[in-house]
Amino acid sequence: MILIMSEDIIGNLIEFLKSANLSTYEINAYVKLLQFPSKFLTAREISSKSGVPSGRIYEVLEDLNNRSMIEVIDSRPKKFRSLPVNQAFYNLITHQSEEHRRKISYLFDRAKILEQNLHESETFIKTEPSKIFWSTAFGFQSILSLYIKSCNNAKDEILFINFINKNTLKILKFGHNLYNPIKNALDRGIRMKFLWSFEYDHRPLTDMEKNQNLKLFNMIVQKHEELFGMSSKIHDLEMRYINKRIPTIYDIFDRKRIIIKLQNPLKSYQIFSCMNVLDPKLANELREKFLNIWTFEALMA
Repeated sequence: MILIMSEDIIGNLIEFLKSANLSTYEINAYVKLLQFPSKFLTAREISSKSGVPSGRIYEVLEDLNNRSMIEVIDSRPKKFRSLPVNQAFYNLITHQSEEHRRKISYLFDRAKILEQNLHESETFIKTEPSKIFWSTAFGFQSILSLYIKSCNNAKDEILFINFINKNTLKILKFGHNLYNPIKNALDRGIRMKFLWSFEYDHRPLTDMEKNQNLKLFNMIVQKHEELFGMSSKIHDLEMRYINKRIPTIYDIFDRKRIIIKLQNPLKSYQIFSCMNVLDPKLANELREKFLNIWTFEALMA
């Protein structure tokens, strides 16, 4: 069976595939395969029908297969068929997203190295150390400014790790300066997850301790709604908790920026300093770690 497509549909399809960085040969081969949705074709047949030179056809089909747009039968000769359109397009977009992520991560890595080399070079006119890719913040005002800027610049998602101790409920009412930019980001449609960590070690808790933790967590969730107007009922907001201490607490902004938080050893309810790191590779690794805890260990109210 041959799938008949109008010229408009073919034209729109070609424009879409061009925007996804497919070559002319790749587009021609894929469009021709799409016209035979239920039939496996050999490379020679695809070359003949699509106009892709026989010397290039296997390379073209390999590229389409790497993008997971077609399926291959490993026969002699090999045979090829297009995947269902919705699956092929999803795979193509996923492939492109991953390619862009790798390129951006590579550029950041190279930029860090070049920046360091320039500052160490004897011929480089030294000025103040660059803080484009990492910086530190000490004290309340400096940390607050960092969070206001990071929340205001957020485009998609923020993941928070916070700790809970006996002072958490008491100090929440003083948190308007910090929570105002967070609330504003929620109002703009930014997705947020708050993972709260109780400061226990890994020893098993009694049922009474678990119940106390749940009660305290519920009160914290309620306080966020009462004090700051933050609610999962009206925002893309989720809160969960874990009954043990997370050794390193950090927040992730848009899968590229991490704020690593250091608690004050003298006042455990305070953050002493923050390290602000712009590193997509590290951000994605920490995000994966966060989501593993979120999915498999964290508890809900």
